[in-house]
Amino acid sequence: MLEHILKTANLSINPTLFLIGIVFIYLTGILLLIAVGLKFLEHAKHRQKLDKETPHFFSTREMAICVLLLMPFWSNSIGQFKIHDIITQYIFFGVGLTMLLFAIVWHIWAKVNIGFMWSDDIEIKKKHNLITHGAFAIARHPMYASLLMWCWGASFMMFNWTTLLAISFLFLPLMVERAKDEEKNLLQKNKDYQLYQRNVRMLVPTTSGATSIIIRIILLALLIYFVWTDTITIPVLFLLVGLHLYFGYSFLPEKVAFSYRSKSGMIGIIGLLSIYVWHPFIYLYYVIMGMCLYGLKWNCPCMLVYEKYHMCPCFVLLKKCIRKK
Repeated sequence: MLEHILKTANLSINPTLFLIGIVFIYLTGILLLIAVGLKFLEHAKHRQKLDKETPHFFSTREMAICVLLLMPFWSNSIGQFKIHDIITQYIFFGVGLTMLLFAIVWHIWAKVNIGFMWSDDIEIKKKHNLITHGAFAIARHPMYASLLMWCWGASFMMFNWTTLLAISFLFLPLMVERAKDEEKNLLQKNKDYQLYQRNVRMLVPTTSGATSIIIRIILLALLIYFVWTDTITIPVLFLLVGLHLYFGYSFLPEKVAFSYRSKSGMIGIIGLLSIYVWHPFIYLYYVIMGMCLYGLKWNCPCMLVYEKYHMCPCFVLLKKCIRKK
């Protein structure tokens, strides 16, 4: 196996980062498996009386299978971005490693916090406590959220566009469906869950205040670097759009989140125009930078739009046109 990994490393765009990355993936992956195994043992040993039990098609086994299906792409350098700039490679790797390490800590923390409330199927216990502290103060479903973050982080570390797309368009929707089914049952058991829903994100870390400002400054710094060095490429767009969209579902208040979801679209469109149509379109990024900088203190245009429409005005206009027809 070691010989195969060393041979595959030479196929990677950066053999050194590949070897470091695959070590972190395997080590943290083993920790995930141990954490899950211990929960199964604990669940079997300390069975709780149930009000309701609903088997779900997307259980722990299916989640594990999804992760295992991603492993060959990472370990064999299948579907890698072609990133030639060495600093861009290190940025991708740094972002991915940060996500991976935060995810594994968050996942284990959540499993400690949930205690005997953990289950593989959707279970509503007789004495079902609503857990909102610790890892559950960051997201309503921190084990699912951290597993998704771990997969995305590994994909960025291994420069893999194939697994990024697979996680985003296959794994994520299945996780959302599982989380929604759980929440329907939890709402029936505890009406206070509604308040929890309004204040904590479902599958991304809820960020506000100083934490939000720091992340927004980092996102701005990344955008400035890539524009200033004129290294906007398709892989870079994956990174910038992905991060802005991810935190566009993470930030509070909602107007800030909306502004970053909007900016993710703007960044993608401007990038594609500058790459495939006319390079000077890249200068439009300075407008986005100005909006991001202004939004750190005051309401940027996207936030003002949200306060007025609570959605993109393009969709408002589209709805009006449909109604007229």
